[in-house]
Amino acid sequence: MVMVKPKGSTKQWTIKWKIVMLALFSTLIPLLIIGPFMFMYINKLVEDRISSAAENYLSLADNNIDRFVNDIENISNIIFLSNEIQGYLNYDQTSPRLYQLETASRDLLNNITVVSNPFINAIYIGNDQHEFLKVNRGQAQFTDDIYERIQSSSWYPMLENSEWGGTWFEAKDLHLTDDSNTLMYGRVIRDLSSSSTIGYTVISVDKNVFKDMLKGVDSSGTMLIHNGKDPIYYNGGDQIQVEEIERVLGNFQDGNTITHTFDHKKYILTKHENETTNWQMISVIPYQQIIQEFSVIRIVVLAILTLSFILALVVALLISKKITGHIRLLGNVAHKMERREKVEDVGFDQQDEIGEVGARLVSLYNRNQELTTQLYESQIKEKEAELRALQSHINPHFLYNTLNSMYWMALKAKAKPIANMAISLSKLFKLTLNEGNHLTSVKNEIELVRNYLNIQNLRFDNKIDYHIDMEPGLEEQTMIKLLLQPIVENAVHHGIEPKEDPGYIEIRGYTHHQSIVFEVSDNGVGADQDHTFGYGLSNIQERIKLFYGPEYGLKMETMKGKGTKVTLHIGFTQHKTA
Repeated sequence: MVMVKPKGSTKQWTIKWKIVMLALFSTLIPLLIIGPFMFMYINKLVEDRISSAAENYLSLADNNIDRFVNDIENISNIIFLSNEIQGYLNYDQTSPRLYQLETASRDLLNNITVVSNPFINAIYIGNDQHEFLKVNRGQAQFTDDIYERIQSSSWYPMLENSEWGGTWFEAKDLHLTDDSNTLMYGRVIRDLSSSSTIGYTVISVDKNVFKDMLKGVDSSGTMLIHNGKDPIYYNGGDQIQVEEIERVLGNFQDGNTITHTFDHKKYILTKHENETTNWQMISVIPYQQIIQEFSVIRIVVLAILTLSFILALVVALLISKKITGHIRLLGNVAHKMERREKVEDVGFDQQDEIGEVGARLVSLYNRNQELTTQLYESQIKEKEAELRALQSHINPHFLYNTLNSMYWMALKAKAKPIANMAISLSKLFKLTLNEGNHLTSVKNEIELVRNYLNIQNLRFDNKIDYHIDMEPGLEEQTMIKLLLQPIVENAVHHGIEPKEDPGYIEIRGYTHHQSIVFEVSDNGVGADQDHTFGYGLSNIQERIKLFYGPEYGLKMETMKGKGTKVTLHIGFTQHKTA
């Protein structure tokens, strides 16, 4: 049927261009929304990364300062606990013994400072009676009266009040060596037995130790170490005056990050406080550095967004081409179906949904055609079977009654074997017919096998010994009839009967992985391993696969002179038979 387009109607877009426009709008709108947020997010991300890097830098610097302070405190502990220095400060006479004690004390300090601690300028040991200065670097600023100079210095009260621990201070008005860029650590030395003050030790440290200490820590900004009153270390040069940084120290807490402007330039400041000394460490990073890094990222993001848009356009064209190609194939297939033609060799790509639907539609159509043909054939065969059944119909009750009469007549004549054979044959015939039902229970099938073996034992004078082992509950399951008896008959005929000695047959039944398995084993004459199924077993194999599916069937294992084992594998049916 051809549809006529009304006059005056607007031009309709094809599915291909609808898909392309949908893909473009689906890509463009999120890009326009996400783009500005992406720039703000990246800006914040860069600031956070710079802040995190500064915090890591300060944390590393804090660890280095802790190690440095611990080294100095350990040196003061060695001095404090030294027997030679204790003896020297407690000795109140002028004698060779005093010289010996001073020499031993100098040797101790020499071992401490010469190799392990080159950043120590000098160490002073003394009291109001005698004193000495051990110089490690540079020249001594004074040769005598150092104790009086210490007492008159501005930092002496801090030293006097340091109790058992030591204290750090700036030595602005007194330096032990000719190096004025020093930091002092002082400690009161007390008698170990009486705890009374016996003297003082002052350690002069070169401030360049901080430069060496922070050399291995990467930082692109400025570093200031401050003791709360005076700067201890600063590597910013003339870029920013220390006084300007000191004015903003009180504006933010430990661990915080703020932005501040110095001389019309914006900086990011991060502060960290050393818990051992209470020194404040401030990292100062120019904001322009962040902007430069952000500019590079912004260009990259713009390039990515543009590339995303171009890729979306290309992908939309490819997808629309593929979809419309499948739609055209579906149209051709529908045309063939209308004419009842066989559809084959259609190139649907089953990797996507439309191709899968198209391939499935073709498969269903061809399958429907096959089933229609099979239905016609089965209806013809069914009619033929009905005719054969009418021609060969025998009243089963007549046969049952006749066999039962033979049974009672044999008993009356005291021919018990003949009676047993008659009753077994009657039961076998009844179970075989199964009232015309093609399904039976496992129990009935096993009973059929027993009656068959009883008849054979009467025939062969109890030559066959057998054992039947069924899994509990299995006998209530349903199966198609006449599967086991032909297998057992095959074992008797081809395995036990040709054998001179008595034979043994074992029948096992059990469930396995949602299926039923029967094993029929005999110790008969066996056969070659390349032996194939005969007509009877082939018939069973075909019946099983037709009823249960291609994954079920028979498997035979045989060895000449050893016997044969046939494994029957069937599925569960939907209902049980009593």
